[in-house]
Amino acid sequence: MLSRLRHLVARALEGQARLAFRLGLRPNHISILGLLWALLASLAYWRWSLYWPLVATAAPMLVLLSGYSDVLDGLVARLHGLQSRAGAMLDSMLDRYADVAILIGIWAGGLCGPLEALLACSGSLLVSYARARAEGLGVGLAGIGLAERAERLIIIILGSLIELWIWPGALRLSIWLLAFLAHLTAAQRLIHAFRRLCSEPV
Repeated sequence: MLSRLRHLVARALEGQARLAFRLGLRPNHISILGLLWALLASLAYWRWSLYWPLVATAAPMLVLLSGYSDVLDGLVARLHGLQSRAGAMLDSMLDRYADVAILIGIWAGGLCGPLEALLACSGSLLVSYARARAEGLGVGLAGIGLAERAERLIIIILGSLIELWIWPGALRLSIWLLAFLAHLTAAQRLIHAFRRLCSEPV
């Protein structure tokens, strides 16, 4: 859903993307940084209660940095003609590892149960798989569905901040919400792609 606003975000971050390029950062470097932020976020969630509130406050900020890197790598690639199929593959795979790492950290830190963590993780992966499979069949799914990656990260960040400062237990409910919306998004993508493919001439 937020992918429809991507051009506005890209315009706002264009200067930062050009600066990153001048500093020697290339799209693949930024993609790897995105995974690194996610791994650090996972560790912060795992140690949430042990080093509260310093580490707990860092966790959602690291998730935000991971999402920021995911936007910046593509923007650097487009602005400087560095787009490649290899880079797209690397970016997509690292994003999936980042998603899984963050959810594992939240579960390992006791901030949600194993069931909702598993449902959220599987839903997130199915959203991405639906798009990849549909696009492999010639059906574009960008912008289709309620909870693409940006929305899912925002749910985690907001749930973390509410958990930290307002309402203990909010993050667990946020993971339930993420799980529901992720599977709903996967279903929306399946229905959209199925209808498009069924409408094609035999």
